[in-house]
Amino acid sequence: MATQTEVLRQLIKMAPDYCSGDDLAHEFGISRTAIWKTIQGLQSSGYTIESRHGRGYRYVANNQLSAPVIQAGLPSGVVPQLVVLPTVDSTNAYLKRLASQAPLPQPTVVVADTQTAGYGRSGRSFYSPESTGLYLSIGLPMPAKESFDPGLLTTSTAVAVAKTLTKLFEVQVELKWVNDVLVNHHKVVGILSEAVADLEAGQISTIVVGIGINLTTNDFPGAIATKAGAVTQQTTVTRNQVVSTLLAEFFKRYQTYTTGDFMADYRRLSMVINQQVELKRGSKKLTGIVKDIDSTGALVVQLPSGQIQRLSSGEITKVNLLTGAYHG
Repeated sequence: MATQTEVLRQLIKMAPDYCSGDDLAHEFGISRTAIWKTIQGLQSSGYTIESRHGRGYRYVANNQLSAPVIQAGLPSGVVPQLVVLPTVDSTNAYLKRLASQAPLPQPTVVVADTQTAGYGRSGRSFYSPESTGLYLSIGLPMPAKESFDPGLLTTSTAVAVAKTLTKLFEVQVELKWVNDVLVNHHKVVGILSEAVADLEAGQISTIVVGIGINLTTNDFPGAIATKAGAVTQQTTVTRNQVVSTLLAEFFKRYQTYTTGDFMADYRRLSMVINQQVELKRGSKKLTGIVKDIDSTGALVVQLPSGQIQRLSSGEITKVNLLTGAYHG
């Protein structure tokens, strides 16, 4: 008996054309009645399947998150395990729990419609309403002795996100070192990389890269209402398309990210180079002008004394653009 997923995949493959009930019945060796019941099941699950007498059925993309639809949009060489959840405390936390139970056999992506306890840097909460945002985490197995550079991975991910947004939406994207993606001077994406350690082996076993995107979210809580924003107000681009495009961009860079071969793109998109910033590094606060972002992703800052300092960790808490309207 054909499963709903198998029928769905066939309809996605044929879209936007119709696929007759006879063809589907022959393909899966079942009756047309069984096909009809399967289609009903897909429709009840939230998929848009159009039916037309004499032509059959066809899949129409909608905004419901779906692992088969995401997979169908990926290049042939990108085959992560996909987990799609209606709700979760945090996609990063979910993947960390999964990886702590047993090593991930392959890259694993968790996507959720909403998070009840999404978080970013320093444990700050990440607002995650349903339907209007996109929340995903990528779990990457770390074989023994494989090198890992958290700064370069985060900056590489930021470039992948920026490429995705500019490809799918008519927006100009800026990057605020190290993990904020901005559109119209408002933060629309947060990125957080975390590690899961194998205590017995004494080494990192899994890297988890979390990405939260405010696609069309507008009603933000008061604490972030002036700083957060949406990528766009409305769009015909589905969330599945965004996930597929983002994963394709991410994995295209992941194989070589330790070389920093994407840094030219990162610098071009940076909003902080040649700007005055305030930084927090642990308990220390610094001010200075960003002169560059080096090949390792470190911030090159000229302090008021004239001294040049390279910062591979920390957070920019304020940017005073010497040109432009952004102050935050």
